[in-house]
Amino acid sequence: MRLRSPIAILLQSFGLSLIAVVSLMAQRSFAVEQSTDIPAWLSFHVGDGEGQISKVVLERARALYLQKRPDVAVKDPCYFGMDATRPHDLGEGKLGRRFYVICEARRSYRARPAGHVGGRNLT
Repeated sequence: MRLRSPIAILLQSFGLSLIAVVSLMAQRSFAVEQSTDIPAWLSFHVGDGEGQISKVVLERARALYLQKRPDVAVKDPCYFGMDATRPHDLGEGKLGRRFYVICEARRSYRARPAGHVGGRNLT
């Protein structure tokens, strides 16, 4: 019977743990790559500029829509996204567009402001 040193046991355990972590990261990376298949016409609207949707907001809204669509939980051909990190009130009476309506079947994209006035007195 051969005895192994504690260092050899530790290195073997570390090596197996490292392999497991790398494997999980590769699987997650592959899943993220698959979920970012944004159509070319829609990628024009992705960004941080006014009227554009941030990539993470689009990916999350689109992933939820695509997840629910096969189950017929969604009948509408459009989906909705909201970016809570964008300002609602840009000042000087201008409203920030942080709500998005995307209809991939029609290839339409709309960035919209909130439907309320943010507590401002309109009289």
